[in-house]
Amino acid sequence: MKYTLLNPRKSTFAKNNSDFVTWMRKNDLQVFANNEEFISAYSHRKFLFEKIELNGENEHDFVEDLQKNNLLKIEKIPGGSILSLFKL
Repeated sequence: MKYTLLNPRKSTFAKNNSDFVTWMRKNDLQVFANNEEFISAYSHRKFLFEKIELNGENEHDFVEDLQKNNLLKIEKIPGGSILSLFKL
């Protein structure tokens, strides 16, 4: 699936929410040991600076809240996987 953060506009392909959150964590300016630590910090920053509440209980709820708050768009990829586009 294609995950697009709407502000700033950044996209990536990931097979599930966990992989997407890992991508977000690795592209953050701060270094976090795991996704749970990242979700907690990201949710806190969003609330502190933008007054947006995000559920930080788990990756699934976190991604759902990103979508509900118009921070993230998820699109299905035709053929089920981006890799299928490159098969010879």
